[in-house]
Amino acid sequence: MNYLVEMKGICKAFSGVPVLEDVSFSIKPESVHSLIGGNGAGKSTLMKILTGVYKMDSGSIFCEGGEVLFHGPADAHKKGIYLVPQEPMLYPYMTVEENVLLGMSGNKAELRKQLAMLMESLNCDFSMNQLTGELTIAKQQLTELLRGLIRKNKIIILDEPTSALTNKEVESLFKNIRRLKSEEKVGFVYITHRMNEIFELSDELTILKDGKIAASGDVKDYTLDKVLDIMIPDAKEMTEIKKSDYAGEDCNQKILEVRNAGGKGFFDVSFDLHKGEVLGLTGVVGAGRTEFAETFFGLSKMVEGEILFEGRPFRVNSPAEAIQKGIAYVPEDRRKHGGFLNSSINDNVISSIMCRLSKFFLNNRKAKSTTLEAIKSFSVKCNDVDQKFVSLSGGNQQKVVLGKWLATQPKVVVLDEPTRGIDAGARNEIYKIIGELSHRGISVVVISSDFEEIVTLSTRVVVMYNGKTISELSGDKINLENITYASFGYTKEGVTK
Repeated sequence: MNYLVEMKGICKAFSGVPVLEDVSFSIKPESVHSLIGGNGAGKSTLMKILTGVYKMDSGSIFCEGGEVLFHGPADAHKKGIYLVPQEPMLYPYMTVEENVLLGMSGNKAELRKQLAMLMESLNCDFSMNQLTGELTIAKQQLTELLRGLIRKNKIIILDEPTSALTNKEVESLFKNIRRLKSEEKVGFVYITHRMNEIFELSDELTILKDGKIAASGDVKDYTLDKVLDIMIPDAKEMTEIKKSDYAGEDCNQKILEVRNAGGKGFFDVSFDLHKGEVLGLTGVVGAGRTEFAETFFGLSKMVEGEILFEGRPFRVNSPAEAIQKGIAYVPEDRRKHGGFLNSSINDNVISSIMCRLSKFFLNNRKAKSTTLEAIKSFSVKCNDVDQKFVSLSGGNQQKVVLGKWLATQPKVVVLDEPTRGIDAGARNEIYKIIGELSHRGISVVVISSDFEEIVTLSTRVVVMYNGKTISELSGDKINLENITYASFGYTKEGVTK
């Protein structure tokens, strides 16, 4: 078989944790090969190795028969491999033409003519003279696609290319993919969470699961149900926790009502949250979970819908307002957004309650007492309150961040990926903390890509897909199969609402 690229036995680990294990993947000319899998399956890591962003730990890559070793993206570009990223990476103060043609040699007039023809074929309703910073995300995504197409690459990797496109734009994209596949012999790698697109466009598919190949072959040999069944996470040994441990005494009392909320990255989000409840909010990456949480916390503006908090209209314009009303948000990236790396544990814990500790001068005794209480409550392993936040392990950093926000005495805590990147022991301790919060009557929203974690913790589960809430599960309905299907927009009976 004449392959454009063959990846054989690829292995990659980060900090000793395997992300890819003995993965083999090939791309044929005149073919669309869909690469699919759940959150954390290893899709992006595999493609970053192919494009020279990451170096593999072991394995081999062959381009048109010869073995290659990529030291960076430039090496991959020379071999005709181009990645169209999900998030546009454009220069906002340069025009579409300048962004697309940047670094290309040749007659500028001819290149401009090629770009105009390509834009027409894609039905682009914007000018090549427009600044990319003025374009919508969908149009920026099309501009990224233009950069890949005009360079006549042999292999084009499309990462969630239709996530921000209209139906008309999707049709144009598919038409051009088919044309380039047949006329230019281009091989495509297509990464998407939209299952219907796979069966409409692809020739082959590969399913990654926990960093390994779970299945691979011709699309015609698979059905939607077969693909989704393969993607259901394997039931590992779950934490010994009973659901009764996560039931506050006032679980029937509504504290939060969200009705048709919409903002940047989400729309038509609706759910209720009860006092002392642990609510799981899940879905695949890009479903809009974090975007909603950031808006709820005042980091972004809500543009439509209604939120009632304790029965009264709720809308905040800043995190300070949210904290004042009793909302705490522990972000996904604790190092970037959760804590002050070079500050002490004490400074991190009291940073959210400085105004309560003193009007003019900081009450050091009260500050230290607050920090010591957090260290004791969350079993933070440290030398003293003055130890630097950055020197702590991932699990202990997460506990300090939790301590910081719980010092504000919140009524609702939103935890975004609370156990990502921490070991099993620290994970169990975080789970126990969540249980304690529930018993204290604090309502907890756990946002997680780990479906097992959602099953373990949640008394109720709300699933988001493509920016909206599409399914609510409770009781025996909370299982890996139902969550997996709903996260990709389906139920066992068919398409969700």
